[in-house]
Amino acid sequence: MKQCTVCGAPMPPGELVCGHCGRAHYTSNCERCGQAAPTLVRGGTVVCSGCGATRGPLSGVPLNLVGSAHRVGGVLTGVLAWAVLLGGVAFGGLVGVVVALVAAALSVSAWVGFGTGVVLGGIAALTALLLMSASRRLRDHGVQAKDAASEQAILAMAASRKGVLTTTEVAHNLQLPLRDADRLLSAMSERGRAQLEVNGDGLLQYAFQGVSASERTGVRVSPSDPGAEARARVDEEFEAMSARRREGRL
Repeated sequence: MKQCTVCGAPMPPGELVCGHCGRAHYTSNCERCGQAAPTLVRGGTVVCSGCGATRGPLSGVPLNLVGSAHRVGGVLTGVLAWAVLLGGVAFGGLVGVVVALVAAALSVSAWVGFGTGVVLGGIAALTALLLMSASRRLRDHGVQAKDAASEQAILAMAASRKGVLTTTEVAHNLQLPLRDADRLLSAMSERGRAQLEVNGDGLLQYAFQGVSASERTGVRVSPSDPGAEARARVDEEFEAMSARRREGRL
């Protein structure tokens, strides 16, 4: 039994708050599975993405929020880029007209005003392009951060499930769309982190490295294009379900 680091009172395993002094104890590792798995907000509760145990709210950035700051920043930067572009062009045009009128009053060529407007508009366009490029980089960085955290969560899930996962399990436990779960698992398979298999029930599953063959019952699938084969198998299952439903209606 662990002890509170403040008052020394004993704390039951898995307890995060000392019952004697009220001190909260948050660690980077899950108390149940011992893994440094990302946390996940599920039903208003912060849980371990690997085993589902309750974690403290300060155990790390929840998977649901990873990369959100970059994505929001990218959107705001994109809006600012369009505002600079439209506002700069309008301001450049207005200044160009004013300069042209003044030039005409002073018997100077009106092309001075035109040139002034073009220069100001060009500066605004260049600034907008730089902001748009920054917006794309921010959004891409947000997606990469979310994918990296999701892969850590998938590895933690695999360690808690004897190294075998299905796309549906990943999508359900990490609250991801099926297409995103399939994309992540396919990418990990292509990099050699997992092997696509077919289990005894004929369902596709991913077996992760570091698990002995005796713990797995699946048959390996050729790694030529695991993503395409996975999608083809899912399509076949949906077609079979549709056929059974049509027969039931007849």
